[in-house]
Amino acid sequence: MDKAHARRYPRLGVRFAVDYTAGDKCFRRFAKTLSGGGLFITSVDGLETGKEILVRFRPAKNLPFIQAKASVRYIVAEQGAAVEFTEISPAERNDLLRLIREKTGDRRLVKRALFATQIECEECMSLAFSRDISLGGMFVETTEPRPVGSTLTVRFNLDHKDKVVTATARVAYILEKMGMGILFSEIAPADLDVIREYIESLPAVPTTATARSKSAQAK
Repeated sequence: MDKAHARRYPRLGVRFAVDYTAGDKCFRRFAKTLSGGGLFITSVDGLETGKEILVRFRPAKNLPFIQAKASVRYIVAEQGAAVEFTEISPAERNDLLRLIREKTGDRRLVKRALFATQIECEECMSLAFSRDISLGGMFVETTEPRPVGSTLTVRFNLDHKDKVVTATARVAYILEKMGMGILFSEIAPADLDVIREYIESLPAVPTTATARSKSAQAK
């Protein structure tokens, strides 16, 4: 499976202030990308790959400030640095994942498509539902999520077609009271083609940033 299609957590384009401490120095910059696993920040000041830092930020007005330990995973020249949370409370990670799921307008449908279908999940003991899918996985709505790391067998169809897609998947993360994000670990090429054709057949949906730009132009 392509690594780009198999990220553990969903991502969201953002812009909010991030305070971080690197060594004995403090900096304030901005986040460009947010996920349940980390941030991409517009700075490399005091940073180098592997460096441990402390970050503090408020991802939305309705959420409290979040403080977490993080590690610099890689740096992109003249753009910024990707940092991964190494210590963050489960409640705060859940808040981030819930925020990302609520911001549906920021999903890029070339990689992820909105849909609604029943999911047959042998290990869940009942039918569940999904409302989005990508080449790498999907989010399954269920009140009885399996533990992170569990292996599942899922079956579903797309757009009311007769073809039933079957895949083995792994639970990547759990979103309290909502469900679980799963990543496909084994899926037949023909089934992957069905998903790809479905995603490519949908009209592009603009991101929030694009929508704002068009609105401003209209004015």
